[in-house]
Amino acid sequence: MRAAVMGYNGIAMGKAHFHSINRTQQFLRSLDSLFAEAVRGSADVQHMLQSTLEAAVRVVEGRRGFLAIVNHETGELEVVCTTGEGWTEERKRLRLNLGQEGQRGITGYVALTGMPYVTGDTAHDPHHLRFFEDARSEIAVPILGAHGQARGVINIDSPENDAFDEDDIAHLAPLAHAAAVRMVIEGFRARETALVAIGQDLASTVDVDALVRKVVDLAADALEFEDCSVFLLDEQTEHLVLKATRGSLALQVGKAVYHLGEGLTGWVALHGEPVRLDDPVADPRWKGLFTEFPAAELGAFMAVPIESRNRVLGVIRVLRRKVRTAWFTNRFTEADERVLTTIGSQVGAAIDNARSFKRMIRAERMAAWGELSARSAHMIGNRAFALRGDLNELIHVVDQLPQCPEKEQLTNIAHSMEKGLARLEEILREFRDYVMATQVTPTPCDVAAVLREAVEETLPKRSNVKLVLSIAEDLPVIACDAVRLKRAFGELIENAVTFQPEGGELKVCACRVDPEERGDHGLPHSRQYIRIEFADRGPGVPTDLKRLIFRPFYTSRVKGMGLGLSIVQGIVEAHQGIIKEVGVPGEGARFVIYLPVTEPQPQQQQVQSA
Repeated sequence: MRAAVMGYNGIAMGKAHFHSINRTQQFLRSLDSLFAEAVRGSADVQHMLQSTLEAAVRVVEGRRGFLAIVNHETGELEVVCTTGEGWTEERKRLRLNLGQEGQRGITGYVALTGMPYVTGDTAHDPHHLRFFEDARSEIAVPILGAHGQARGVINIDSPENDAFDEDDIAHLAPLAHAAAVRMVIEGFRARETALVAIGQDLASTVDVDALVRKVVDLAADALEFEDCSVFLLDEQTEHLVLKATRGSLALQVGKAVYHLGEGLTGWVALHGEPVRLDDPVADPRWKGLFTEFPAAELGAFMAVPIESRNRVLGVIRVLRRKVRTAWFTNRFTEADERVLTTIGSQVGAAIDNARSFKRMIRAERMAAWGELSARSAHMIGNRAFALRGDLNELIHVVDQLPQCPEKEQLTNIAHSMEKGLARLEEILREFRDYVMATQVTPTPCDVAAVLREAVEETLPKRSNVKLVLSIAEDLPVIACDAVRLKRAFGELIENAVTFQPEGGELKVCACRVDPEERGDHGLPHSRQYIRIEFADRGPGVPTDLKRLIFRPFYTSRVKGMGLGLSIVQGIVEAHQGIIKEVGVPGEGARFVIYLPVTEPQPQQQQVQSA
């Protein structure tokens, strides 16, 4: 018996004892053709692997051969190509279990060691598994990946003893390398194709929910994973909400929630940094709140932030199960991280585009409403003015009548008409304010002074609501529309008083936002912000209504059209700010406004100083 594990180093390609010059020429032609095909990718991978196997059998003059690829999920070698005599459909479905020593065979041994192997007497070889009775000699070479781990094996047998030697290994090694190159290139091209497809599809999608569902499907073509989930940051609640997934968490879409900083997913969102782990359960940040499969089965984990304009919008995470054999790892690589980060950036840009599109539609709708309301207000206002004149005349005439039951009845009707007319004028004014909310004219503005004026003008002098005012002294002068901001502040103050009819407390605070708080609320680290807060001790906003209170025409009050908070939101967003209601239901409402510190233009400052 002659069996040996052979190394590649030091093996010369030109050996004196080649069987023939024709064999050498045949080998070189095959090698040249295979490398050209590998680099060009002119055929699919299966065709190229089949061509490689057939060339390998010819060059070593074997009887039959097979090419097997490692399945890193199951820890098995799966036969993908065969050639030669004796192959049945059953034998073509051959799988070698790398985790069990007696079921690996020579092919499995080569896959585990990453080294070629030759035996000239299979009957006495400790690794040989007998699949063909006439196989006397066997040779196997690994197809090695970029990190030295076997991706597959080429195996050839012969009915003759001692049919293969080191020269044959020297011939098979470059053929195996050509197959490895083709597989790597195919992986790159698959990722490139997937990334292009993601970019194209995301650019044409304006529905954020549909967008993230596409991401999970398209990312599967770019990365080999067993599950993928996308969490997006809810701007109102500041929580990460599951929006799309491929696996068992499907029933948790819209329900699974992480706080910023909670678990690995929350940590990625809070810090804006990727995480790539081989054993996530062992990480101290791991919480295991929502898992795509049991923690005991969880293997590789990778998560990247979805970012746009230096702001975290969410998190994409991908997972793999633990492999069934300790010989192989299915960890994510740096290249995988780069691909997922690219996808995250594309998703961030797409979400921005989708939201910008919605804002554009809203702006166009507002412009249309503005034109309609302007015309309507003019026409209705003219009629209202005429009606008010007629009503005043009617009241005057009624006042001249002698006292009688009819006079009292007419007086009541006239006053009722006066109230209705006043309500009509109020509706027109409120609708006009809603339409004009986003039309701001920034000028140098002292936000602290605007806030004090809003409190002084809006809060009733004899109100039974206690005011607690706290305004930092270092608030900067910024470019904003003082009139619009005062309108927004006044609406929030009026709400606080309205919902505390028996008395209570209103806290109004304003200060700079420190870097840590910017990260906690998903605000861009590249900008400075001012936080303005209005907190009361009224009934607060129920959790299920927090998403509704800023919608136009939604109201829980008898009086009003439900445009007040919509106007406030429009004004804040027109200043590129954010408004959130973060109070605890039953403990009072708490509205927080974040305004970016936008420095006034130099010419504006000069005009002001002049």
